[in-house]
Amino acid sequence: MLLVGLGAGYGIGYYSGLSSVHPPTTLLIDGAGTLAVPWNGVVNNVLRPEYPTLSYNYIFEGSGLAANEITQANKSFDVYGSADYRIIPEQLMPTYASWYIIFASNAMTVMYTNHSKFANEITPQNWYQVITRPGVIVGVSNKDTDPSGAQAVIMLKLAGIEYYNNASYLYDQIYVTKKANNELVVVPTETTLNPQLETGTVDYVLTYSSEAISHNFPYLNLDSKVNLSNVTLSGWYAQANVTIKGKVTQGTPILYDLTIPTNSPNPTMGVAFIKALFSPQGQKILHSSGITPLNPVDIYNPSAVPPDIIQALSQSGITVTTITATT
Repeated sequence: MLLVGLGAGYGIGYYSGLSSVHPPTTLLIDGAGTLAVPWNGVVNNVLRPEYPTLSYNYIFEGSGLAANEITQANKSFDVYGSADYRIIPEQLMPTYASWYIIFASNAMTVMYTNHSKFANEITPQNWYQVITRPGVIVGVSNKDTDPSGAQAVIMLKLAGIEYYNNASYLYDQIYVTKKANNELVVVPTETTLNPQLETGTVDYVLTYSSEAISHNFPYLNLDSKVNLSNVTLSGWYAQANVTIKGKVTQGTPILYDLTIPTNSPNPTMGVAFIKALFSPQGQKILHSSGITPLNPVDIYNPSAVPPDIIQALSQSGITVTTITATT
């Protein structure tokens, strides 16, 4: 689901009765839907103890839609996080960002429930045969608004190459045949498929493993040649491509990045949140949600990164690799 609002337990009337000794502090976050669970966890378990009067507002949705909140809707946030490391350099820089940190990875999976059709038969070895069976309803997000939708296309094309020596075979089974038979459900953000999966409207969702882990859905650990989790397989992933908003884009590993937008209303709190994220407790929260923290992290334009963030990385034993290309 698209998450918009205040942090858990902090709603209307929150400001009443606050001591003038601890004035309210505001944090505004804009990020990928799959970051909702871990980032809310970091805010509520790491940041709030240090800032007890914190007012926390957030939007979690497809990374492309989240970027549009800044570039098209002219909204201001203190932190932006994406599930596709190319969005910040391609859509936010240079006007809305001057640096970014690639901080985590994820994997594509097939998520389902025990009531999904053929749930007792599907395995990491036969998943592509099961989801293409007649009558099976498959859910994906929109490739133009959400990276997981584009990565689902790449996953299917890589599986087509691996299992059929034909990049289009499985893609056509899902995006042509199932679409024609009303057996494909496409939504703007992958998280909105969870309720449909629970009710049986959808049998299988092509999404991130973190989504399944965070929401306790069964899922499959797929071969790294198709799940986009292995940075050493970048050349293999690049065999497949997807057209996003008219632009042909090659497959890449799933990597998350973040920045403090240049129009942040409270960059001090943006720094505080990122420091909390890179703290040992913050990294543990990220990992427990199914998103894998990176060490080293890649940083574009490290001289522009607030020194407190660089120091926090060092204190947590996270090393830094400088990248010079913006894409």
